[in-house]
Amino acid sequence: MKSVADKEGLEILKTFDFLSTPAFIIDEELTILTCNTSAFSFFQYEAADIIGEKLGTFISFVDSLPAGETFQRTFPPSVATKSAAHFLSACRRKNGYVFTAKVSVIPYRDHRQDLRIAVVQDVSEQKKLQEKATQRTKELFIFKTFAEILTKHTSTDGLMRETVGMLIPVMDIDAGLIYLTDPDTGGLRLAVRTAARDFSGIPETVKPGESLVGKVLQSGKPLLVRKASEDPRVTLIRTGERGVESMAAVPLSSKGTILGVLAVASRRQSNFTSMDIQLLKTIGSQLGVAIENLKLIGQLQGQMRQIELINELSGIINASLSIGTIFRMMVSEIKKLIHYDRASLLLYNEKKDNLLIFALDTEMKTIMKKGVTAPIEGTSAGWVVRNNSPWISYDLKDTTFALDRKLLDEGIRSTISIPLYHDRMLGVFNFDCVEPSKYSEKDLQILLPIAKHISIALENALLFEEISREKKEWERTFDAFTDMVWIEDGSQQIIRANHALLAKTGFSKTEITSRHCCDLLDKLGVTISKCLCSETLTSKRPSFQEFKGTAGNMFHFWAYPLIDEEGRLYAIVHYLKDVTAQKRLEQQLIRSDKLASLGTLVAGIAHEINNPLGIIAGYSEALLDRAREQSLLNAKEFEDFPEYLTTIHSEIFRCKGILKSLLEFARPSGGTFREIDINEVIKEVLLLLQHRTARLKHTIELDLNRDVPKIFADAGSLRQLLMNILLNAIYFTPEGGSIFIRTAPDNAGEERESGRCPDFIRLTVTDTGTGIPGDQIDKIFDPFFTTKPVGEGTGLGLTICHKIVKEHGGTIDVESEVGKGSTFIIKLPAMECRE
Repeated sequence: MKSVADKEGLEILKTFDFLSTPAFIIDEELTILTCNTSAFSFFQYEAADIIGEKLGTFISFVDSLPAGETFQRTFPPSVATKSAAHFLSACRRKNGYVFTAKVSVIPYRDHRQDLRIAVVQDVSEQKKLQEKATQRTKELFIFKTFAEILTKHTSTDGLMRETVGMLIPVMDIDAGLIYLTDPDTGGLRLAVRTAARDFSGIPETVKPGESLVGKVLQSGKPLLVRKASEDPRVTLIRTGERGVESMAAVPLSSKGTILGVLAVASRRQSNFTSMDIQLLKTIGSQLGVAIENLKLIGQLQGQMRQIELINELSGIINASLSIGTIFRMMVSEIKKLIHYDRASLLLYNEKKDNLLIFALDTEMKTIMKKGVTAPIEGTSAGWVVRNNSPWISYDLKDTTFALDRKLLDEGIRSTISIPLYHDRMLGVFNFDCVEPSKYSEKDLQILLPIAKHISIALENALLFEEISREKKEWERTFDAFTDMVWIEDGSQQIIRANHALLAKTGFSKTEITSRHCCDLLDKLGVTISKCLCSETLTSKRPSFQEFKGTAGNMFHFWAYPLIDEEGRLYAIVHYLKDVTAQKRLEQQLIRSDKLASLGTLVAGIAHEINNPLGIIAGYSEALLDRAREQSLLNAKEFEDFPEYLTTIHSEIFRCKGILKSLLEFARPSGGTFREIDINEVIKEVLLLLQHRTARLKHTIELDLNRDVPKIFADAGSLRQLLMNILLNAIYFTPEGGSIFIRTAPDNAGEERESGRCPDFIRLTVTDTGTGIPGDQIDKIFDPFFTTKPVGEGTGLGLTICHKIVKEHGGTIDVESEVGKGSTFIIKLPAMECRE
């Protein structure tokens, strides 16, 4: 070796030889001028291979160097100064072995120039020990933290996210990933992705054998990639700039089953070592066991919730028989296990072969409303009915049911339909979601057992509703009778009464229960001497009675026995009908028949009698004219003849007046019908009677409604009608009595509310006279019936009134109480509502 150093420099190199430490003398350009013997042996080079070479050939000036990397040829900034510098550097021997050394560069000047001495101390073993200590510390921290994570989390997602979040800062990595196996595809699905900084290009799904994580899944072994951009195993993941440069992946396993893959990534090359792989393997196995345990715990909790739900539903079934209530409570419980955006209950109508939307639970805007029917064909719900099997629509965009696309238009993407069957098809339970592929076989495992309980509840509720509907129909029918109906038990106590009876008696439903029929009859003004249904109690057959109330009302009564299967009478239906109006109508019909027959007879007789009366009247007039002659007046024998002739003449015309009334009664008057104001006719008639009422000191009070509608009538007939009624009232009212005349639209209040014109006008004439006895009131309209003394009445006045009212399409009735007076009620059709 030809030395280029002075004596002092050589002594320094020998000193380092004594310490077995390589040393170089270099110039400012990093060129090796000379070195000691230790440098030759340490780096395994000959002198000719070292002297004259750059120091960077053997020392990289960085603390580590990946295999194959070129050494740095320039000084680091600290070496460029004239002061001493110390740094760790990667060194390489001739055989390619790279080790870490501590390099010290010390300024040195010989007699010619400024030089430096570079001293190399191998610290690779110390660094390995330090790395092992650091790794052990890191492992202990990771295991301690991981143990805390395992004990803290009860959800798989939280466990995985916190585990990855813990690894990123401790391992100084850029991203942590966890893929879980997808049972449907057999591949991997990204479950957790946590990055310390912006990190893109991570695939969501990976097939077995695809990319690094797919290969780990396929082989079940961990893999390490030092330079991802040149490694063919890394696909689907962005590498290079802003991408992955090194990766490590280990399987997540439990009891030999791979559940997923844990992967860590860095943008730095060779960021992971075999020790990191060992660490990740331990975490992966523990995490796999934890995931499996949480999965089992979740399944157990799901089964427990399912059992709780079934128990809850059993309670609901026992607590209510209303389908609507059961539906609301059921969906509330089911929502704890299964998400839905719309739940619906469709009932199957076997007769019409369609589905009826009975209940709905949703906040969505939808055309599906309660009461809307859906066809069987073309719908998934209809398929469920036909096949008695559940159906899952993973995505309605791919549905084969044409009518289900209406759900897609409303935003529904996935559905699940469960049949409700108990001895017969009852309906379908539907759950809809706006997310695709929301439902799976797992949901069926939850819903199918529940559907059995729902079917039982639905069957019971349908039966109950049918019974309730029939009961309500029976109750409505029972209360719809306008006649009085009640039911008594075997002890003759009332157990039920209809609305008509309650209204007539004033009892409430509660008050009437357990009473006897005598209590009801007392309220109705009926006094009986024996039980109405005694005959039915004895014979067990229907019975009938007719009786009269204290107020003169007539009643028909029927009793119908209720017999059980053993022939025992357990109740009696009582039917009471007030036939007073019917009896009056019958009497009116009989009276009308009498009047019609009498009219025909009178018409014939009147014509026959009128002719001889006319002849007699003519002769009587002639005799009266001759009786005025003076010669006859002077004859004593003729003294009484004028009086006799006058009497004969007046009685003849009286007979003609009676015959005229009979003819008017027997045939239409032939008057002129026109629009008439009834109030004006009343005033005209009162003017004619003014003298008579004044003489008898009668008071006539008028209450004439100005809004009463006009009528279409014959004015002459109306005057005759009013004259006859008022003359009767004046005759039977004692001196100083009162007569009240009122007009009003009939049912005026109801018409004003409805806005419709009244059908009739109502005219009432009330007097304070003697009244009509009850045994005579049904005869007053009969021809020739009168209570006046002989010679004062013909008995045709009210008969003619009845005929006039009938000719005008109206009705005439009378109410009277002996000693208090009478009221005649006349109803005539209004002009506006006349057909």
